[in-house]
Amino acid sequence: MRYTLDFKIEVIAYYRQGHTGLATSEKFKVDSKLVQKWVKQYQSGGIDAIKPKSSKAHYSREFKHHVITTMLEQGLSQSEVALTFNISSPALISHWHKAYRLYGMSGLISKRKGRTAMTKPFITDKPDDEKTLAELKRENEYLRAEVAYLKKLDALLKQKEQAVTKQGSSKH
Repeated sequence: MRYTLDFKIEVIAYYRQGHTGLATSEKFKVDSKLVQKWVKQYQSGGIDAIKPKSSKAHYSREFKHHVITTMLEQGLSQSEVALTFNISSPALISHWHKAYRLYGMSGLISKRKGRTAMTKPFITDKPDDEKTLAELKRENEYLRAEVAYLKKLDALLKQKEQAVTKQGSSKH
């Protein structure tokens, strides 16, 4: 569940008035670990640290490497590093660390999610005599696929027509 900035500030203010984490969590009906997390985030980074993120954060390979090396050199926990660098989830650091151990710096490169977009065929407007052999081969491959598609489409349409005429003739 997402919580508004105003709600988080209200929870933190109540806690800072001297109430325990448990009392605060019971009053606001949130997990006590969440109360502690918000308080620590606020103490380390102020209001900016508890603001809800408007979009998914993207971190560079260099930033991820800096976070991991800081954690290892200073012997910090994932939670401490997450607070230090204002990273929403300590589990994300664990994921980066594992990728770094297995693949080195290349493991820290963000991978695109989902399917790749369909590319347009590589048919250029150049005259045929100016095209390279590779361009001609790609164009030929594309045109063969287009012809095969149109043949199938034509066959399906003919099949539908025949089915309609058979139904029409059986009614008489």
